[in-house]
Amino acid sequence: MKDISGLYLITDESLINKEDYFAIIDSVLIHRPKFIQLRAKDIDKKEILFKAKKIREISNKYNVKFIVNDYLDVAIDSQADGIHIGQSDEDYLNIKKEIGKDKIIGVSCYGDIERCIKFSELGADYIAIGTPYFTKTKPSREKTPFSKMKEIVDRVQNTPIFAIGGIDGTNIDSIMDVGVNGVAVINSVFGSSTPSTSTLELINILNKRI
Repeated sequence: MKDISGLYLITDESLINKEDYFAIIDSVLIHRPKFIQLRAKDIDKKEILFKAKKIREISNKYNVKFIVNDYLDVAIDSQADGIHIGQSDEDYLNIKKEIGKDKIIGVSCYGDIERCIKFSELGADYIAIGTPYFTKTKPSREKTPFSKMKEIVDRVQNTPIFAIGGIDGTNIDSIMDVGVNGVAVINSVFGSSTPSTSTLELINILNKRI
């Protein structure tokens, strides 16, 4: 049984100091969030694979699930636990066939209820939905009000749901009140001056909720 809940960390190449990259990854994974996703846009594929293999090693050390964003070949070659796909990615069923049935497939569904239902019915292991908050990662993204998030949670009951977008220690309780299984964060950890401490603070809040 795949345990899919809790804190889900997502990397951002612009936020993580290159010289201390893997030390920072280690410092957050030592607190054992449930997931870490390598999200690396617009950099050389060889560098992405190198980072994926290193993060795979670190995540194995702490028993944290490792997910690769977008790149099926990198997910397979690095022996990641799974892949996360977005709106413009390859056909879900082809990815599912290629990556293997024991691997995790997550899908970004934003605030699109029909998309959430579609991928739940297709068998996605989890879906990610947006929040009412501004996010530096995607500043132009349309916000998803609490009412719509609640409707998604009520209609998609067989698939774990992560909320993402501008979530931090000040609003995480409000997000969890909607009924999601966990939260995915980027800036509130990797944009922090103390990523390790920020990770622990979020985990401590979530541990009281899950």
